[in-house]
Amino acid sequence: MTARSPLTPQAALGWLGSLSVDIRAAAVLDASGAVLAGDPALADGGDGAGLVSARSEHYAIVARVGPKALERLLRADLNAALEALEAR
Repeated sequence: MTARSPLTPQAALGWLGSLSVDIRAAAVLDASGAVLAGDPALADGGDGAGLVSARSEHYAIVARVGPKALERLLRADLNAALEALEAR
């Protein structure tokens, strides 16, 4: 699968989990902040302690990570997942 292949929100989280290390929980939100897939507790999340997020015009992905997460790589993975969501 390439980053440009269209994904559903649930599939984007599965793909992200297969790419990134030490993601404890994740959620895909729409532009209004409604949770489309994943952990609803992350809906109010943003960048904070243990949280990494990325946004596009229509979606956001928030991930709670552990200490083994590689943040720069995770941000690249989040952006690739967002591109795949936007391709829908």
